Amino acid sequence: MFAKNLILVVTLLSLPVFQSSALAASGLLGSAAPHFRVQSGDDQELTLDMLKGKVTAIFYENKDIVDANKRLKNELNKMYSEQTDALKSILVRLPIIDCSEAFWPFRGLWKHKLREHSKKEGMAIFCDWDGKMSSDYKMKADVSNIVIIDKSGSIRFFTSGEVTAEEINDVKLLLKVLARE
Repeated sequence: MFAKNLILVVTLLSLPVFQSSALAASGLLGSAAPHFRVQSGDDQELTLDMLKGKVTAIFYENKDIVDANKRLKNELNKMYSEQTDALKSILVRLPIIDCSEAFWPFRGLWKHKLREHSKKEGMAIFCDWDGKMSSDYKMKADVSNIVIIDKSGSIRFFTSGEVTAEEINDVKLLLKVLARE
């Protein structure tokens, strides 16, 4: 068991290679995640404070690129379904759409589409209506951004763009280790 844990720790130490240099330079990596407030199509609010004690994988995208990291999402959904109920209660997959371009008369339509997609995906999809989360987290526009926040609210991983097969394995390993901490 010790050897297995040692391998996990050594593997995790190699993860910074995949983390966003912009985020690392900003000083956010390893520090407390900035507060955020997002809303679902059903007007449910979710804040960072509500996720304390959970390991959260955030997918921050715009409506045009939600399939960019479909392979990673599918792998995490599969991994999630294979976990015990205790681990499922700790692991959170959080899709967030940048809705800051939604002109106010069309917000009802955006919310309707969010509800439809939430049903299709089997989980609530949230919106960043004012773009504040994007700004605070230094998200890149027009690409898929993935952020992993640990149980204490610290940012442990960030990347923008399509995640490679090797990175997918690293993300899954990181989530499993953080969930068991």
